Amino acid sequence: MAGSRERRVPLPGSNRAAPDGATLVGDVDPNERISIVVYVKRRTPDKFAPGSAGDLTRLTGPVTRHQLATQRHRSHARAAARIARLAAERGFKVVATDLVARTVVLEGTVRQMAETFGATLRIYRDGQREFRARVGGLTVPAEIAPWTRAILGFDQRPLRTRTPLVQARADTATADDTGSDSGLWPTEIAARYGIPLDRDVSSICVGIIALGGGYLASDLAMALTGMNREPPVVVNVPQTGNDGGLGSNDVADQELALDLQVLAGLLPKARIVVYFAENSAAGLTDAIHQAVFDEEHAPQVISVSWGSAEKFWTAPGRDAMQAVLADAARLRVSVLFASGDQLATSGLTDGKVHVWFPASSPYATSCGGTQPGLAAGNGSAGGEAVWNAGAIGTGGGISDAFPVPDYQSHLTLPKSQNDGAIRRGVPDVACAAAASPGYRIIVNGQAMAMSGTSAATPLWAALVAIAIAARGEQIGFLNAALYANPGAFRAVEQGNNRVGGKGYDAGPGWSACTGLGVPRGADVLAALAAVPVA
Repeated sequence: MAGSRERRVPLPGSNRAAPDGATLVGDVDPNERISIVVYVKRRTPDKFAPGSAGDLTRLTGPVTRHQLATQRHRSHARAAARIARLAAERGFKVVATDLVARTVVLEGTVRQMAETFGATLRIYRDGQREFRARVGGLTVPAEIAPWTRAILGFDQRPLRTRTPLVQARADTATADDTGSDSGLWPTEIAARYGIPLDRDVSSICVGIIALGGGYLASDLAMALTGMNREPPVVVNVPQTGNDGGLGSNDVADQELALDLQVLAGLLPKARIVVYFAENSAAGLTDAIHQAVFDEEHAPQVISVSWGSAEKFWTAPGRDAMQAVLADAARLRVSVLFASGDQLATSGLTDGKVHVWFPASSPYATSCGGTQPGLAAGNGSAGGEAVWNAGAIGTGGGISDAFPVPDYQSHLTLPKSQNDGAIRRGVPDVACAAAASPGYRIIVNGQAMAMSGTSAATPLWAALVAIAIAARGEQIGFLNAALYANPGAFRAVEQGNNRVGGKGYDAGPGWSACTGLGVPRGADVLAALAAVPVA
């Protein structure tokens, strides 16, 4: 047990407020056994700011998973050994040590963990579920403090995908009914952007991160029949993650069906791997790491429709995710994130604007949403506006956490409406996200028209996958190539993502609503094909 004279060091940025909109239920049982994850780091700070030219250059050098593993064993073994000694002294169990992930998983009682790391734990209920949350900051025993990047797992407050305010429009139509009440098939929306649907993408593997929900194989088959598309190979990780059926959360079920059916419709005969994980910051961080280092399936692209406002992530939690996304860049895995569906405020009422993380990471490609105009006579998209339906609409704005990355340094970025500073702008790209016409999918045998930036994200992921198949090699981090080719986009100049006057306006070029704009399919493919080989 920790002694009263033990020296402990505050973990900078680890303070957490009580969960917004949740009711305190009570204390956690001090004898309950829990697991936490200690993320380790080098003692010396990083030389470059995240997203700077030097930082992005260091991530482009060619490296294999095996080489990276060798480096990590050499650089982090001592830190892991120190944590193992601490665990033995305190009576913890070391559940797992993964030097590639730079993590040590510890198990012990709530009392043991709380005393060692200064954690105050409570049980809350948010109307949908009961969960454990941490309030206040963390302290770290001095003997491991210099090597501790983050400690995750104490807090299980859920992240968001689509907000429950986004209601799917449903009817009882069959899969071959093209009635507009149930939206357009993903293939029809893709065609509006000139995204080719006749390419051989059988060499492609795309990962989907699922922090909840389940899907029915019969729903996917019905949707593919409606789109007249050949099925992909779908793999669940872990294999029992889906159990062949729907989950207990209608919103999460709809989300997974949307991600899966958009990707499957645009990528026939590809391999799609669904990575199931706990809905928490720790769960999302671990799931993305698992996908990036999955040697068996080796996804070239990962689509993520989950996240939450930056303010809900501690600085150490963001740092742990940043380390995972930096690894994705090193291993040339492209990771795309939804920018959120609650406009510039992320649905918060604190008088400030908020962007989503991980979408705001300088290592992420973030996807915003538009309201498409009527299709032109040739089926292409007409003029588009920012998706803003009042209470819901595309997220976007200026990060509170990250400096301007090198690839945005040539832009005239707006000042943050929180403090007047100029930092990382979100999103990077956009496409259709509004409920009209909406994305037609099948959930539990029923046709629905779905909306959200979590529809735009898998569509963009599919476009990137098509580009990878065409060039025959992975691309990895996308943003430098995208920002170097503004002509590959149609800028969105109408609308805003404001709530009560708070937010940002569209305009010529990049905006904090829809980024560079919507894709000109052929031009985006050409731009990504021209990315030099590392």
